[in-house]
Amino acid sequence: MEESQSNVAYGYLSVLLGNLCQNDQVLRKIQSKLPNRRLDILINAVEEFIQYHQKVDRDMFDGDEGGEISINYTERLQSVVDRLRGVVSITE
Repeated sequence: MEESQSNVAYGYLSVLLGNLCQNDQVLRKIQSKLPNRRLDILINAVEEFIQYHQKVDRDMFDGDEGGEISINYTERLQSVVDRLRGVVSITE
């Protein structure tokens, strides 16, 4: 139970950092604090969080209208990952 709670906190922190990275100045600051300035660490953490939410979406909202809200949330998170991947490809 304790491990799953820390994983949730880690997931939300990664999503927060990913969202903050939508600002170029904040992106550079966060990137400077990552090991070897590698954004892929953050990207992988957000993707793991997305996968978890997609599994929950499938389990909870199978054919249910409420699932659309949750699916929109995971799609928005994916757009954060896509932007971060774009930054990585530019800096490589």
